[in-house]
Amino acid sequence: DTQNWGTVITTLTGHTDNVLTSAFSPDGTVLVSGSLGFILKVWDTQNWGIVLATLTGHTDNVLTSAFSPDGAVLVSGSFDDTLKVWY
Repeated sequence: DTQNWGTVITTLTGHTDNVLTSAFSPDGTVLVSGSLGFILKVWDTQNWGIVLATLTGHTDNVLTSAFSPDGAVLVSGSFDDTLKVWY
């Protein structure tokens, strides 16, 4: 129910620095989060707390992330002046 915005479903932990970005896959089964720690974490939303993948490759803070409309591709942007495309 979208009227209950004050209820926390879960708290995800695992990043070691501030989280700056997050995005749900189009089908809602995956959540990605990116942090000042130069990494992205891919979370299973059916089993909250399960990290499906930790994506490394940026050499500076991750600022943004987004899924393609079909959910097959993820893009992340960083202070390292790059966009990384993941699948």
